[in-house]
Amino acid sequence: MAIILIVDDIEDNLQLLRFNLEDDGHTVISATGGEDCLTLARKHRPDLILLDLMMPGMSGTETLTQLKTETLLSDIPVIMISANDNDDAVVRALDIGANEYVTKPFNYRVLAARIRTALRLREAQKQLQELNDKLARLASTDPLTGVFNRRYFLELGSAEFAKARRHQRQMSVIVLDADNFKSINDSYGHAGGDAALKQLTRLCRAVGRQGDLIGRFGGEEFVICCPETDLEGARQLAERLRLQVESSELLFDGQPIRFTVSLGVTAMSGDDIAIDDMLRRADRLLYQAKAGGRNQFCS
Repeated sequence: MAIILIVDDIEDNLQLLRFNLEDDGHTVISATGGEDCLTLARKHRPDLILLDLMMPGMSGTETLTQLKTETLLSDIPVIMISANDNDDAVVRALDIGANEYVTKPFNYRVLAARIRTALRLREAQKQLQELNDKLARLASTDPLTGVFNRRYFLELGSAEFAKARRHQRQMSVIVLDADNFKSINDSYGHAGGDAALKQLTRLCRAVGRQGDLIGRFGGEEFVICCPETDLEGARQLAERLRLQVESSELLFDGQPIRFTVSLGVTAMSGDDIAIDDMLRRADRLLYQAKAGGRNQFCS
C-alpha cells in the first residue's frame, strides 16, 4: 500500500489517524509541525500527505506553499484537514496546490475514499510521466545503441556550436565509420553486425569525455561532438579510439569479431556558420581516410 505522512500538532489526532490508516494497510509517518513535515517529506518522499491547517509555528498553509515550491516534493498529493470550513481558507489551500480539503470532524470512510482517489491520481501521473520519458528517449536516441539519433544530435550540436561561437571557445567534431562493415553482416548476420555496433558505441563512450556528444547518423557511421576541444585534442581522442577499436575483440556466438574504424577530424574555423559546415568537412576527411587505406584518421 501507500506511504502516508500525517501532520498534526495534536497527538490524539495523529494516533487516531495512524490507527485507521495502518488498519487499511498503509505505512504511516507522522509529524507534529510544518518543519518536521518538510524534513520527513524530503527523507521519505511519501505517496500522500495529510496536512492539518491550523498548527503553531509554521502553519499548514505555509507548509503547503513550501511543499509546492520544492521540485522534489511538489508532485506529492496533499489533503488539507481543518476545523476551519471558511470558504476563503478552502479556496486558498486549493489554489496553492492542495488536492482535497476535508473539514473536522470527518467521517473516516469518506476520508479513506478521498485518499484512494488521490493515490489513484498519483499513480496515473507516475505512469504518464514514465510514458513521456520513454517517448522522449525514443524521440532522441538510437534504439540499437542508445546514443543520440541524428535529429537530436544536430539539435544539441547546434546549441554547442552557438555556445562556442558566443564565448569564443574551441570545438571539434569527429565523424567515424566502421571499416568493411558489410563483411561483418555477411559473415555473422545482422545480429553480429548489431553486436559490433554496440561494441563500437561502448568504446566511444569509454574513450570520450563526459561532456562529449555521441550520435549515430545511420548504418555504421557515428559522430562525436567535442566541446572545449581544439584540433590537437580531437586528434588525440580519434587516435585513442582507433587504437581501442583495433585492439578489441568481440565474441559473438563463440566467434571473435574484429574490425577497425576510419575517422575524419576537424575543428571549428572562422568560416563555419553552423555545425553542418563542420560535419561536411569531417565527412570529407573520413572518406580521405577510407581512400588512404582505412584504419586511420585524417584531419
